[in-house]
Amino acid sequence: MYPKEYINCDQEPIHICGEVQKYGYLLGTKDSQIAFYSENILQLFSQDANTILGKDIKILFEDLDLDINWDNFSYDHELAIQHVIFKGENYTLSIHTNNGFTFYEIEKVMPDHKINQEYKAIKNILKMSNEENIWKLLLEEVQKIIDFDRAMIYQFLYDGSGEVVEESVKPGLESYLHLHYPESDIPAQARALYLKNTVRITSHVSGETFPIFGYEKDKIDLTYSVTRSSSPVHRQYLKNTGVESSFSASIIINGVLWGMVACQNAEPKHLDLQSRLLVETLTRTSANAFASYRSLQTLEDYQRINLNNISLRQNLLSEENFGKALKNNIEDIMSTCAAEGMIIKINNEILTAGNVPNDSDIDKIIQWSKDNNQNFEENIFISNTFCKTSNLELDNSEISCGIIISVLGNNTSDMLIWMRKEQGQKIKWAGNPEKETVSEIKDGVEIIKFSPRKSFEVWKEYVKDTALPWKTKEIESAKWITSVILKASHTKSSQISDLNEQLKELNAELDSFSYTISHDLNTPLTVIKLNAQLMKRMQQPEEKSNQFLNTIIGQVDVMSDMIKNVLELSKIKKSEIELKNIEVDALINKLAEESKISFDAPHTEIIIEKTPKVLGDPTMVYQVFGNVIGNAIKYSSKSSKPTVKIVGEVYENEVTYKISDNGIGIDKQDAGKMFKIFSRMSNAKAFQGNGVGLNIVHHLMEKMGGEISYESESGIGTTFILKFQRPDYDFSIS
Repeated sequence: MYPKEYINCDQEPIHICGEVQKYGYLLGTKDSQIAFYSENILQLFSQDANTILGKDIKILFEDLDLDINWDNFSYDHELAIQHVIFKGENYTLSIHTNNGFTFYEIEKVMPDHKINQEYKAIKNILKMSNEENIWKLLLEEVQKIIDFDRAMIYQFLYDGSGEVVEESVKPGLESYLHLHYPESDIPAQARALYLKNTVRITSHVSGETFPIFGYEKDKIDLTYSVTRSSSPVHRQYLKNTGVESSFSASIIINGVLWGMVACQNAEPKHLDLQSRLLVETLTRTSANAFASYRSLQTLEDYQRINLNNISLRQNLLSEENFGKALKNNIEDIMSTCAAEGMIIKINNEILTAGNVPNDSDIDKIIQWSKDNNQNFEENIFISNTFCKTSNLELDNSEISCGIIISVLGNNTSDMLIWMRKEQGQKIKWAGNPEKETVSEIKDGVEIIKFSPRKSFEVWKEYVKDTALPWKTKEIESAKWITSVILKASHTKSSQISDLNEQLKELNAELDSFSYTISHDLNTPLTVIKLNAQLMKRMQQPEEKSNQFLNTIIGQVDVMSDMIKNVLELSKIKKSEIELKNIEVDALINKLAEESKISFDAPHTEIIIEKTPKVLGDPTMVYQVFGNVIGNAIKYSSKSSKPTVKIVGEVYENEVTYKISDNGIGIDKQDAGKMFKIFSRMSNAKAFQGNGVGLNIVHHLMEKMGGEISYESESGIGTTFILKFQRPDYDFSIS
């Protein structure tokens, strides 16, 4: 018997493979001196190996008559891209640095590039995407560019495994939709690489690769290389699936690898750098749109949860007997976390609601919590496999699979326990996830390697002892309720004062969350804009394409303004303002023309009559008129003869502006939600919007001592009425 050493694919050093694919050529320099090269570049340049190593890269390129802009140079991992002509052929030169080396990678530009179609795809995604259709729309646009046999959206799950959540497949091929793949198919080091180098192409799985010579190839880090060869294990994996070409683009959301666009083709197929970067931009655009939409939904969820929690807090504090208050509100405490059962242990009393185990099981769970709470992070324990991982022998274990245990402070046996029952499910795997092994004897040691699966026939597995995972908002609600109960249980003598202070804390938390969400939304939008600007500079698009790009950049600016509006909601109630006499004539004219451009409404007739001064805050007045005029132009833009009329009138103590349009109008059923945040009218689905603008206007007018109202008829039009304080009126006599 030989001693054994096990080598899994997650130990494979895929970033230092020492080879490039056939389509690419590599030069590497140290202090501008060539330190290594790919074998095939000797043939491309008609050079001898002895004349390459140690030569100054600038001299080599001059000798080869390569026109390089040395000012356009990357000193980090990001690619600096140039187009060069060599021997009458168009090539792309990519430059980046890593670990003290500069990498020069060359590949040929493919002919018949349909650039207009690709830029139009970006516009479609920005215009039409939401969480429900974003990935399907992305695959449709990607396939127009690459035309692979199969394109998939592959989502990574919490344990590193993955699932195909969307696909576009050519007729006659089997569907992989909703198939699961084990974590070992894309191991941790591969996922880390996909986070750094977001676009990968294997043009010909069985094709020739070229080694790197010069500097020790097992030390050359090709993490950010665009021509790096795939690892032998991965190539074998692809061969086993019947794939000869593979392409992927990473889906990164808030800095985390969410998934990939994974594309496969049965025949060898190459995509040049330009096409790959365009797909990357489509993917980033879609990921950012998805993140933005999800963040807005999260904000709305948290606002709803916080409102419910305010009511719950008031109910808990209103009862003289705190135990009775908990008993009366236990079902609300349970439902806030979307639990199916609830156990509260407080002051030696056990309260229950919903689907809970018998008394014996409850005692065991409570005792387990007492024994292990020192290991709880922030006094809270969360699991969706509690029965399997706790090793407790329970009579009704299926009831307690999912659990949140929140201990009410240190050195106490009081606790809150939320429960979910077992949610058994069938998982369809793309083949048996268990890997086969091969072994060889090396230096007296049996080396056992895990090989890629050979069969990908659907393999079904029934998963037991698992509940639905707890969502972030549910966990945060559990923490929040714990805090409420802790505070309420210790504040009997000053209930009203305590409630007021806690409500202030809640508002502060909500303000902070609004700021965080606004920041998180702004970041992906900035990336979208930068990518669009980068492609505009790099690709030198035609006039039509340039128009598309300008539209994208303009719309990003509009969306950024919308996001800023969310943050303004939290600032309005806290801001101190100084009311001034404000001339609005030039402002109204400017906003009207800008809105016509923003909402692509060049044919809208703007009628501006009287524009008297108003008393207000300059910034707030700008926001008010900008929102209302913009809405009027937007919602009338699809009328046969769109018209917007703006007229101001001076009365005894106020200045009234009426802004009228002949647009879609407002249904009577929507009258009650006109000025509520995130509320959109039922007939406004054909228009972009987020339901924030009018809510902000309502708050701003109140802040300035004014008001907003409206008159409307569905299908006829709407008139918004803005009432400002009169600038020269002495309010002390009223």
